[in-house]
Amino acid sequence: MNLTEISDAFLSTRETLQGAGIEDEFFIDLIASRLLVERIGETKNQDWWESRILSETGRTRLDEVTPKTRLQSRVNLATKVGKKAESDRLPDDAISLFSFGPRIEARVDSAVDELSTDDSTSLTALENLTVESLEEGWTEELIAKTEANVSASSDAVSDSEPGANEAVQLSEDGYTLDEINAEKWGVLINLLDAYGRCTDTLHVPHYPLESEIEANNA
Repeated sequence: MNLTEISDAFLSTRETLQGAGIEDEFFIDLIASRLLVERIGETKNQDWWESRILSETGRTRLDEVTPKTRLQSRVNLATKVGKKAESDRLPDDAISLFSFGPRIEARVDSAVDELSTDDSTSLTALENLTVESLEEGWTEELIAKTEANVSASSDAVSDSEPGANEAVQLSEDGYTLDEINAEKWGVLINLLDAYGRCTDTLHVPHYPLESEIEANNA
């Protein structure tokens, strides 16, 4: 594992997204984090999911099908892969790296739909990223490169040791849709920090998504 290579791929992806027209810093970091994690989990890397969307092979195939919207297609497809892998392991109402609740997700989708690209736009650093093994803490440099002025919370730990492919609930206390918007930076950092504990096996970190009614009655 080369932490510098992972960090450089993250920064390169951020620059690509920014250059393609995404202005919101949180969206840039969120999408870049998703793409980086998805690439690490792809076939011939960690094999957390069956996907080659962000590989050179994936780009070549999409060039043949959607040459003018290649970046949007790769972002959308990679996001779907990660979301599916997480949802297969999570309860229905959960906040996770690939699912920040309907309000934020709708805005992210809109931002991706507005991406402006040309033939020179690429995700080369991700394509070239080869990760045969991971050591605990591999997301630390990613977290340091985000625009968030927050650090991972010491409270973001699981209550028990996860088994193979299990989910890891980071806290008994969840977030409502209003709260997730206000706390989104901290949630992203904690989720990345928890993903950094995944080495040989994927343990999906998440928080409960609470309803506004239950929160008001608490």
